[in-house]
Amino acid sequence: MSRRETEVMFLLAKGHNAAYIQDKLCISKSTAKTHISHIYRKLDIHNQQELLSMVEEARDEL
Repeated sequence: MSRRETEVMFLLAKGHNAAYIQDKLCISKSTAKTHISHIYRKLDIHNQQELLSMVEEARDEL
């Protein structure tokens, strides 16, 4: 995962949406959505809820 995708992933995992990520990282909405799409594909998930569940499971394993 690229550095920027990792930044976006952490914001998604905190529950933020594409509009917030766009403003926070000073990127276009299209770029934010592209990063989100790449993250979901690389993690083999389909939405933010699945990402949140993945993070919770990983945290429980620690």
